[in-house]
Amino acid sequence: MESNRLVSDELYDQLYLLIAEGEWKVGDKLPSENAISREYNTSRVSVRTALHKLQALGYIVTKPGKGSFVASASQPQAGALSPTVIDLSASDYKYMIQLRRALEFTSIRVLCSEGTEEDFGRLREACEALSAADTAKSYADADYSFHYSLILGSHNPVFIQIYDIFRDTIYKYLFEMSGDNLDNNWDNAKNNHRMILDAICSRDAEKAISIIEGTFEFNYNRLSRYFKD
Repeated sequence: MESNRLVSDELYDQLYLLIAEGEWKVGDKLPSENAISREYNTSRVSVRTALHKLQALGYIVTKPGKGSFVASASQPQAGALSPTVIDLSASDYKYMIQLRRALEFTSIRVLCSEGTEEDFGRLREACEALSAADTAKSYADADYSFHYSLILGSHNPVFIQIYDIFRDTIYKYLFEMSGDNLDNNWDNAKNNHRMILDAICSRDAEKAISIIEGTFEFNYNRLSRYFKD
């Protein structure tokens, strides 16, 4: 698998092809996480993240106690955005920040208090992919995976479901904040994510939250002139 992409994203691509090409048909039950992990020689963390992504995009549905089943073979739409267009208003930005404060900040506090090495490993993997990203899509994919990893670290099924439901909206927001390296901000943003990761791995929730709060104001000032009316 390519070193500049998340292992889970590479695995997602392979599993999606099984659905898109009809090897896994609508209604078919997917193999277990353990079976997929053995088949693709990857960790269960990566398998679980890839399956969450398939579920978030509507390709599979998970039934408690029964497993995951193919729900759709439609072509994905998320990420098919122009890297040069910002379609957010100032109000859109404010509402997204309110959502992130409500979900991410609580998730960070839980993660710092109760997080496992698996949770931290998922976050490190996303941060490494973000550091290596050199295209609009690879950056946005890794950025989304980093923030989704925060939510997964809460182990709160309601939080995870909300993030899954609004995946396209959240991805679009993240893409438009940094997807085309507007104002050459990638290096600064990558460094901020590494500092957030370090704070969380040190279990310092308030430091991580403070860094993120600083990015909210910084990005608003940086991009407000591009927001639509």
